[in-house]
This record gives sequence, structure tokens and C-alpha cells, in this order.
Amino acid sequence: MFPLGTALLPGGELPLRVFEPRYRQMVGDLMEESDGRPVVRFGVVLIARGSEVGGGEVRCDAGTMVLADVTDRLPDGRALLAGTGTSRFRVVEWLPDDPYPRARVEVLAEPEPAEADLERLHSIDQRLRVVMRQTLEAAGKDVDTIFAALDIIDADPLMADVSPIYRWANRLQVEPHDQQRLLEAADPAGQLDVLEDVMEGLEARAAFGRG
Repeated sequence: MFPLGTALLPGGELPLRVFEPRYRQMVGDLMEESDGRPVVRFGVVLIARGSEVGGGEVRCDAGTMVLADVTDRLPDGRALLAGTGTSRFRVVEWLPDDPYPRARVEVLAEPEPAEADLERLHSIDQRLRVVMRQTLEAAGKDVDTIFAALDIIDADPLMADVSPIYRWANRLQVEPHDQQRLLEAADPAGQLDVLEDVMEGLEARAAFGRG
């Protein structure tokens, strides 16, 4: 397990610089070969209180499994990882942090969003585009080019198995607190409640900036 000061959603990218001795050992213990490249699999949880370095932190119990390429590794074990979130889990039991954080986890099923959920997500997305257009046009940016890039991201075949709710939240780079709420939500409707809150905050900030 890798407790961090940020949350991660399925489909989200996670670059990591591994330098603490306990995590150097974790990478060494878990490293395997996949399609001819070194990879490591582990879980990420958000730190509720405390620091990423040194241990003793209070951790959230809902997190995300990660598959990470080991892009560089020095002889002393320091490493650079390029990870991607794969699936949600809930911690069943924390084990002793010896030699590094460990836990028993239950991988959580991802209910398929219903048609009504997708319609609601589309409505939230349209609201976001209104705010983005106002903000970008005020800054003199090429709005249509940016929107076209967002559509390409949405159509990425590598993300086909990732819930559209996660894809939307990752594209927006939702704050860690709200990412954690998404991980803890029981179903797509609960996740969309979180995104409604996020969208209302964006709209309020945009309106304040125009006022």
C-alpha cells in the first residue's frame, strides 16, 4: 500500500518518485515483468491526517489499485514510476507496517451507470463547457480547439473500460477531497451527487470572477 497526500481514481495517472527505504523495498519485492517491461502493482489511499514521509499517518479506507511501469530504478532502489489507477477497493484490515504499509482489501464492483445517470452526467458536462467557454474566451484562448482535445480524451480506446464518471472527473482534475468522496460513493447516482457539488462550486467561482 502507498498512502499519499492525494487520492487517485480509476483511469487516473500517477507519477511517483520512490525514495523512502520502505517503498524502495516494496518496489523491489513487488516488481514483475509484463510484456517485457518492469511493472509493480499496489494500492493507493489518501492520507486523512499526517505526512507522506515517515509513517504514523491516518489513512482513508477506500482507495484505488495501481499498475505502474518502473521507468527508472537506481542500484540503491530509488525509482520513478508511471502508474494508472485500475479499480476501487476498500480496506478490510490494515496489517503491521513491516516492512512497508500492507492491508487486506476487497475490490469493489463498479455498477454500470444507467441511462438516467449518463443523461445527468451529460448535463453536468454541458454546464462545465459553459463555464469553460466564458473563462477561456475572456482569456483570449481558442475554445473550439480545447473542446476538440477534450473530445479526443473522451474517445481514447484505452479508457473504454473506465466509467465515464471517472473519465469526466479525471479530465477536470477534481480535488483530492472530492476524489475521495467519489471513491466512497456506493453507486453512480452518489458519485454524480459529488460531481454536482463540484460543478456548483465552479459556477459560483466563475460568477464571482465576473462580478
